[in-house]
Amino acid sequence: MAFRRRRREAAAGNGQQQNPDDHGVKGPSSALTSFLREQGINAEQIRLRYERTQRNTQENIIEDENKEDENKKDEENIEQNQSNNLHSTSIKLNFALDSDEEEIDDNENNNETENNLQSSTKRMKLDDSSSLNKGATIYCLECDQNFQISVYSKKSEKYGKIGYLCPSCTKIQIRRERLAKKHEIEARKRRKKIATALLDKKKFKLPSLQDFCIDIITKNINDVELLGEIGTYNKTKICRILAKNRSLNDKTVGLFLDNNTTSLEFWDCCKIDKNSLDKIAAYCPKLEYLTLNMCGQLHNDNLKYFGTKLNNLKSISLNGPFLINDESWQLFFESNVGKNLKHFHLRNTHRFNNDSLVTLLENCGQNLESLTLSRLDGLNSKPVYDLLPHFLSNLRNLEISSPHHENLIDDDMIINLLALNCETINSLNLDKCSGLTNKFLIEGLKLFGANITKLSLCDLDQIDDEGLKSVFDNWNINGGLTDVSLQRCISLTDKSVYDLLLHSSQTLVQLNLNSIKDISKTMFSNLSRNLTFPLLTYLDIGFVRSVDDSVLAILSRICPNLEILEVYGNNRCTDKALFRDNLTVIGRQTDSI
Repeated sequence: MAFRRRRREAAAGNGQQQNPDDHGVKGPSSALTSFLREQGINAEQIRLRYERTQRNTQENIIEDENKEDENKKDEENIEQNQSNNLHSTSIKLNFALDSDEEEIDDNENNNETENNLQSSTKRMKLDDSSSLNKGATIYCLECDQNFQISVYSKKSEKYGKIGYLCPSCTKIQIRRERLAKKHEIEARKRRKKIATALLDKKKFKLPSLQDFCIDIITKNINDVELLGEIGTYNKTKICRILAKNRSLNDKTVGLFLDNNTTSLEFWDCCKIDKNSLDKIAAYCPKLEYLTLNMCGQLHNDNLKYFGTKLNNLKSISLNGPFLINDESWQLFFESNVGKNLKHFHLRNTHRFNNDSLVTLLENCGQNLESLTLSRLDGLNSKPVYDLLPHFLSNLRNLEISSPHHENLIDDDMIINLLALNCETINSLNLDKCSGLTNKFLIEGLKLFGANITKLSLCDLDQIDDEGLKSVFDNWNINGGLTDVSLQRCISLTDKSVYDLLLHSSQTLVQLNLNSIKDISKTMFSNLSRNLTFPLLTYLDIGFVRSVDDSVLAILSRICPNLEILEVYGNNRCTDKALFRDNLTVIGRQTDSI
């Protein structure tokens, strides 16, 4: 208040007239505000200008509307004058006729036809309305019984006629429709079950009482506290069903742990945590065979605990243990449990490196009978792979698949391995070792593969007809292969494949020729006339261009025990193919659920 008073007194002393708007303290003003004040522009002037503009706009609109109304009136007057002129001309034309009677007759005829049309349409409308009126009496289309139509009467089409059904026939028809709908739903469910079984490579059949019990247990597994004495086979079956349904978790895993368990298979461990995995070694001290698939939660401490508790462990198979580091692997192999291993299978991890493999070979190499090294990106040293023949001399099953680089696995290393294990090895899997050539086939497999019965050489693009044909031509030391996979060996043709089939036709059980696109139909014709496959139960010939309905008929005849035949990608295989009823064909485009 003192500040304002001093300001007014100073202004009065200077002889200035005080503006009433200047009372009070004012804040800083912007450059735009100062400019508008200097030009004498304020909000009131802007508002008045806006109202004046709006008023002028409305006046212009009203004037335009008035002008349009006047123009319309003028146009209507013009049209009326034109119509009057036309009417007068028509009258003049009528007077120009020779006879008035003719004109009268024509008018009378026109009036009669119009009256007839109007009466007929009225009669049709009356008939339709009377037939659809509530309470009208009509005859049933099905049983020809008269009844009164109501809102509940059902319309039907039969015998080329359209009509309504009486109440009793309506009930029967509704019951039939409901039953047909129910049958359709059941048929759809059955087709779905058949398709599911087909994709699982099984046959759809009525479940047994045991299957019903197992199904009930798996659906209510969270309420089960103890499985009891149901047998090892049934426990394994329930465990696999739970793994397939992704229901194997920390709570349900305890149902399969027992003091007398010697073999344990968990095919989906993604919901089993670290503490539950420790229970395997704590509750199953007599365990000899352990399989853990998708075990991404298996920790270093779990593996160390296995190395101290599972003293009877002979075989361990792990898929995806990417949390276990190199140090833990070495400690496990150096433990007493690791030194007693006879079967070691490892897949899908990047932390199993060169030092881990060296430790495995030094501690377990002489005892190993089965070895699997698949998709191990940490193994990137060729000298380490070359150590395998120096330590492994008692192998029965060997799988080295999908190496980090193709040059890590070469012909010489495989030849040396086969030479040292020729008396014992019976299963060889070298999938995606694309660095192998015909040399491995000619100098290794043919000379040292006398006892091999299972052979898998998928995605080996450097082997061709020359190498494969030389192996199976007069390969008398080998009694025949039971399981062969040559999937995506794109350099092969029917020349070498026929020699393979000729050699092992009496022993083959499973055969995979997927994506060998150069196999011709001539080979199947030769097979039809010269060979039979009495033991073959599974055959995959997907993406082979020459396969058609006639080939399916040939295979159905020459393979009497064939159960599953896969033909994915073969567009000429249709539902018109003739084959045995107990043969399941999977992959035809014409198949539908």
